[in-house]
Amino acid sequence: MNESQPVAVVADDGYSIAEITHLLRNQKGLVIAIIAATALVAVVIALVSKPVFRAQVVAMDVRERGGMNAAVGGQLGGLAALAGVNIGAAGVPREASAVLKSRTLASRFVEREALLPQLLEGQSEKATLWFAVERLRNDVLSIVEEPRSGLITVTVDWRDPDEAARWANAFVALADDMLRRRAIEDHERNIKYVNEQISQTAALPVRSALFKIIEDETKNLMLARSRQDYAFFVVDAAVVPESRIAPRRALIVSLGVALGVLLAVLTAFARDAISGGRFRRRW
Repeated sequence: MNESQPVAVVADDGYSIAEITHLLRNQKGLVIAIIAATALVAVVIALVSKPVFRAQVVAMDVRERGGMNAAVGGQLGGLAALAGVNIGAAGVPREASAVLKSRTLASRFVEREALLPQLLEGQSEKATLWFAVERLRNDVLSIVEEPRSGLITVTVDWRDPDEAARWANAFVALADDMLRRRAIEDHERNIKYVNEQISQTAALPVRSALFKIIEDETKNLMLARSRQDYAFFVVDAAVVPESRIAPRRALIVSLGVALGVLLAVLTAFARDAISGGRFRRRW
């Protein structure tokens, strides 16, 4: 009578620390080669990466909104409604910030500074204004506003520190100039309209209100033309940065070495699994 013999099954609970150490020692040549290769690649990447410098302008919207008080506005409300003109109305509360973040301003800035070749250098996109503006807004320029303090920080990240500082200051200056020109046009149009109404009005109370509007609009027009910082008061102008923000070469090399160690260990385990565990059995 044949009795079946029990079969012993040995469970493999994985690699112990000693087995891992022995496995890596047996393949130390491969491990060192992989780590050295990835570290070398990381060093090359860190050295050839173009440096990036950051320049920042901190500004505040300080423009006086509107030129007509509520009482005068009430007196002229009927005339303005009839003409379809909003005379002396207060500016949009977030107008300055909106203009600063607008694509129109970015487009004018690229055109005025002739930045299209620089922004699209080495890029695969067509050399058009649209792509240059996209590159400026997405990769170079950032605008952050603090709601509580009202401070607006305009940041330019670029490979040339002198250009980064110049662009940041010029961008805020262009936004200020755009708002100034818009205000001058509005005030001149308002004054012209009110003068037309005066010539057509005989009632003394209405004429008095109209003259008051002209006085206020003229004051605002003079301020728009004469004040240096019309919409934005620059708290801190951009200065030429002396240290780069990228690439962080030490971090790149460290990550390269860490990746090399990981790849080396995984490769060693893979070779051992393919060989049926012969490296582990040797010890």
